[in-house]
Amino acid sequence: MKKKIQKVSRISKAPKALSVSGGGILPDWMIEEAIERREIRISPLSGDWKSKIAQVSIDFHLGGNIKLFRAGAYRFIDTKKGLPDDAMEEVTLDDSDPFILEPGAFAIASTREVLTLPNNILGRLEGKSSMARLGILVHSTAARFDPGWVGAPVLELGNLGPKPAILYCGMAICAFTFEKLAAPVKKLYTQTGRYHGSRVTVGFRAKVNGKK
Repeated sequence: MKKKIQKVSRISKAPKALSVSGGGILPDWMIEEAIERREIRISPLSGDWKSKIAQVSIDFHLGGNIKLFRAGAYRFIDTKKGLPDDAMEEVTLDDSDPFILEPGAFAIASTREVLTLPNNILGRLEGKSSMARLGILVHSTAARFDPGWVGAPVLELGNLGPKPAILYCGMAICAFTFEKLAAPVKKLYTQTGRYHGSRVTVGFRAKVNGKK
């Protein structure tokens, strides 16, 4: 009796991933689709924005508004009262202008892009490995952007390296990943966030009326 031989066809390319209704991190093609459908809104978008998308992220760029603490201005900062208006000095840059971040220095800056998220997607700001290899940090703790976020994401810049680092306005400074939630949230960031709607770099604000 002859045995039947089952032919196995060779797979020439990886199969397309199945759609997961429960949520998860968005891959490149889903990021592209979400931006095209305006579920995720990024402004401005360059003409070659699709080339800025990697496997699970899209590049954001350093904006032209940077703030640094004034040396010796205050002995301490009261986290219940907020940051005095004159505690930080502001630097304004045009596109391609340099900014020197000294060793051990800390500065806050905003991205050139303004990000708007829907009620079922959160964003995460990730540092770029090329910057990390120089000892440049782009965020300290605040890397999550909740559903409903509207504004220019703020960067918490630090130089852990031994040498001053020259950054340039408009350079790719970080990457954003996006995660779809299992269900939409009931409370948008617009209702609970004290930094909602900021288009420029905003320093520390004390917690008021339960806002994060």
